[in-house]
Amino acid sequence: MRPVLVVEDDVTVAKLLKVALTRAGYEVFIAGDYASAREALGKDWAAVVLDINLPGGSGLDLLRYLRRELKRNTPVLVLSGLKQERSVAEAQALGAQEYLTKPFSPGELVKRLERYVAAR
Repeated sequence: MRPVLVVEDDVTVAKLLKVALTRAGYEVFIAGDYASAREALGKDWAAVVLDINLPGGSGLDLLRYLRRELKRNTPVLVLSGLKQERSVAEAQALGAQEYLTKPFSPGELVKRLERYVAAR
C-alpha cells in the first residue's frame, strides 16, 4: 500500500480523509499537531495532505522543513480553511503541488493526489 501522511487537527476532517484515501488504496497515517507531524515527516511518504493551522505551529513551517531541511520532493497537497492569496502563494513558493480550500470534495482531493503519486 502507498503510505500517505494526513496532517489535520480537526478529527472529523481527518476521519473523512482517512476513509476517502483508504478506499483509494492508500495506507493513511494521521498527525493531529505540529510536533507529531514534524516527527512523521522523517519517514518516506507517497504524499502528504497538509493543513496550515495546527496546534503548536504552522503547516507552512512543516512544508519548509520538508523541502529545505529534509530535501524531499514528496507531493504535498495543502488543505486549509485559509483562502488568502498570501497563504496560497507562500504554499506554492515552498513547493506545494496543490492548495485546496475547505470545504472540499474528498473525491477531488483523491483525484488530484493520484496525479502526483502516479508521476513518481
